[in-house]
Amino acid sequence: MTTYICYVAGRGGISHIVSAMRTALVGRTTTRFDAMSAIGPAPRPGSIIEAVERNGRRVDVRWDDGIVLSTDLRFSGQWHVYRPNESWRRNTYEARAIIEVDGWVAVCFNAPLLETFRVPDRARHPHSGGVGPDISQRRPDLVEITRRLLSYKAGDTSICDVLADQSVITGLGNVDRSETLWAVGLSPFAPVIDLSYEDCAVLVEAAARIVKSRTREDGGYEHSVYSRNGQRCPRCRGTVAHGHCEERSRALYWCPDCQQKLDRRLIPAQLVADDHTPTHPAEILYMADVRAARQRLKIDDDLTRFG
Repeated sequence: MTTYICYVAGRGGISHIVSAMRTALVGRTTTRFDAMSAIGPAPRPGSIIEAVERNGRRVDVRWDDGIVLSTDLRFSGQWHVYRPNESWRRNTYEARAIIEVDGWVAVCFNAPLLETFRVPDRARHPHSGGVGPDISQRRPDLVEITRRLLSYKAGDTSICDVLADQSVITGLGNVDRSETLWAVGLSPFAPVIDLSYEDCAVLVEAAARIVKSRTREDGGYEHSVYSRNGQRCPRCRGTVAHGHCEERSRALYWCPDCQQKLDRRLIPAQLVADDHTPTHPAEILYMADVRAARQRLKIDDDLTRFG
């Protein structure tokens, strides 16, 4: 079995280990995380590792729930990557952090500086109205999440960015976001204002199911689109695409062939430029359903609030 070691001396040592860590860790579910000398937040059980980044002699590991492990190796620190049953080549007491995924264990030894922190989310500013319900809880408030989607102030914001807004929903990682949008066949670029009550309710229920399934599988959850850029879509056999929404820091995966619902980019340019007030009977019916659904939601919310 191959062991990858970041040697302090030697050219390209850090580049070698960062490349090995990306191969072993990125896109995989965390089954164990220990950072003995770090004081700070830890990734949730079942969180997906999104990236391993290098800046000089600092190596950062980033999870989909916003947690970052930053290790400054300087002249004494090393990262090793082992197979689960392989013996470590350094003493256990020298370990400063341990990350375990299915098939691999990454260990940081003797790093002089190690810390964990959560990447700030602009949506958590007090003026945004606080954070939304945690969908990873055993019994999440799906009605409240649906209400926050429908009442989102910036209606032209794409749904992929709204799902990353923690004032609407928390506990939904970046992997879950891509998988949820694929599961319901919704374009990640659909403006949230175009979603009906039924669209939002189905989307939220699918997100809760996917988060629960991934947690229950303990690392065995198989992705449909996430990290499968260029591969076949399991539903329509189209080609999975990779990109970003307006929020550039998070990767997005989707199938352009079967995730076209409410994608305004597919409307001919002439219709976008001209006045396209609904004229087709089906479009008029759809818009009427949207207004009726929002009214029903308001009635349901009033009944829930006032009994």
